[in-house]
Amino acid sequence: MNKTSDYFLSNDGKNIFYRHWKIEQPKKIVCIVHGLGEHSGRYEHLAEIFSESSITTFALDLRGHGQSEGKRGHAKNIDDLIADTEELMKIARVIYNDLPMIIFGHSMGGNLVARLVSKKPTKEIAGFALSAPWLQLAFDPPKWKLVLGKYIANIIPSLTQPNGLNTKYLSKDETEIKKYEEDPLVHGQISARLFSEIVKSGKELQKIAGIDIPGFCYYGLSDKIIDSTASHQFATKNNLKWMGYENVYHEPHNDSEKAQVIKHLVEWILTVNKND
Repeated sequence: MNKTSDYFLSNDGKNIFYRHWKIEQPKKIVCIVHGLGEHSGRYEHLAEIFSESSITTFALDLRGHGQSEGKRGHAKNIDDLIADTEELMKIARVIYNDLPMIIFGHSMGGNLVARLVSKKPTKEIAGFALSAPWLQLAFDPPKWKLVLGKYIANIIPSLTQPNGLNTKYLSKDETEIKKYEEDPLVHGQISARLFSEIVKSGKELQKIAGIDIPGFCYYGLSDKIIDSTASHQFATKNNLKWMGYENVYHEPHNDSEKAQVIKHLVEWILTVNKND
């Protein structure tokens, strides 16, 4: 496997970083969209396992994340994030013009991917996978914080605050938590506007039914960050294959059961054919 990286220019002139894990004679493409505060490099272990099944992988750092430009944890609207994701897909398609493309999103990235396939039907995507998609939080933020956040989102949209993430809820694997906490490219910020946009999108997505692109949704049943019930309901309403893992936290592919989780993900990806 040959790892490369580069930047592309977003629709509003930002340098967006992306990675490509190249392999010989790939049979499928996966494009990865990460979650809030993280970056593409946290998915290298997935890319390595994908490569063993002839899957080539692309992943971007969303604006305001990782090595991409933009204020940490901020985007003026969700459409900019989706446009960046679509640009990554175009880059992958230029290199591999005839392979089935699967788009994968975790947490906030799962929200973006679900929105992309529900709002912008395209034959470019043969299938999509969602990991603990942020459709609804597993807890209720204080009402005052929601009201204040909504007000600030309209007045000072780029104002950022700590996202309040409790890292012990990411995984039961202490090694994974330590890697997350010590990663210099991980940040803990979110702007009023980005929070508002993701929450609004999640509410809209929970009303969606009948997506006709093959999909797979997996989640931990012990997730204390994202509501797994909302993920399950979205999966069933849209006829997605789904897996809910007992005693698994917010990052199933980084939890103690990750070997089983990733095995199921790869098995599903291998069933996806070109979307004609």
